[in-house]
Amino acid sequence: MAKIIYAHPKLRGYDFHLFTDLDFWDARKVLKDLLEFLSVRRNFGVAPPGDEFPTQIVIQEPTKEIVSKVENRLRKAIPSPPRHVVVRHMIFDGYFVFDPAKYYPKNWSKEKIEHFTWCRLPLDQTSLCNPYETVVFEWHEKILLVRRVKRSHKHDPKITSNREKRKWCFIPSAF
Repeated sequence: MAKIIYAHPKLRGYDFHLFTDLDFWDARKVLKDLLEFLSVRRNFGVAPPGDEFPTQIVIQEPTKEIVSKVENRLRKAIPSPPRHVVVRHMIFDGYFVFDPAKYYPKNWSKEKIEHFTWCRLPLDQTSLCNPYETVVFEWHEKILLVRRVKRSHKHDPKITSNREKRKWCFIPSAF
């Protein structure tokens, strides 16, 4: 269900080049076993705009099998609002508003949309969650509002394993 825009291969210098509205990290996860044959990159350009199509996929020497696998996986993938757009709005506006019908299947319930959106949010970024603030969802008819609210008390995570310890030691500063 992700949208795909094909770039002319000779204008960009690659034999196969496409843009997708799937987030960069989601595209890497969907195509993780093909990363030795292709490159997943961020799109900072304006044609198409990077906020609508944040990811580009390029292949230097494409084969029909790899191209068909890439296209099939992208068509089956479900996009969500790009993480950098969500964080930008949370920093500058304090909230992010979007229409779930633009991204998710029409037959999904509000609970499933909230769960899917919650799993895709970069909650380890301090612009969304920190010990004093957290994120909540609010529905306004068919529009979903993601906003920060103050916690009732300071939240200190309980670290129970080495994996969690490593996660809290190295919080990413970029997307």
